[in-house]
Amino acid sequence: MSELPQDFSEFFSTAFDGSAPFDYQRRLAEAEVLPSLVNVPTGAGKTAAVLGAWLWRRLHKPQSIGRRLVYCLPMRTLVEQTRGVAEEAVKNLGLAERFKVYPLMGGDVKDEWDTQPERECILIGTQDMLLSRALNRGYAMSRYKWPVHFGLLNNDCL
Repeated sequence: MSELPQDFSEFFSTAFDGSAPFDYQRRLAEAEVLPSLVNVPTGAGKTAAVLGAWLWRRLHKPQSIGRRLVYCLPMRTLVEQTRGVAEEAVKNLGLAERFKVYPLMGGDVKDEWDTQPERECILIGTQDMLLSRALNRGYAMSRYKWPVHFGLLNNDCL
């Protein structure tokens, strides 16, 4: 896509296969200050709300949000589902080269996300993989890389 929509509703619709954003999704993207809690029922579009708002802010007000979006989920199936949504959204927007999606779950860890800390990326992982790294004790990884992942998951993230 050569030119991205300048209206959030069009942007959201392009990213998420024609779906119009709910009012809370639009407010999340356009708010001056991000809320500390998004309390929405299951099935009401939390994944798209956070992903759409983060992408919108990175493109229009990058200083307002971290360069890494981190989804910490309890099950592999949710990681795989969220990964599919994220990859499809950035592809639909024509931004797959700018925003890389990396899964972090047992048996499927893409470690190249840590080699370019300045790069914008979406990390989607299970609790054991992400929390152990955020606590400087990265599960299933070399202890020499623990501080790198600790730093990257504790700075410049949402």
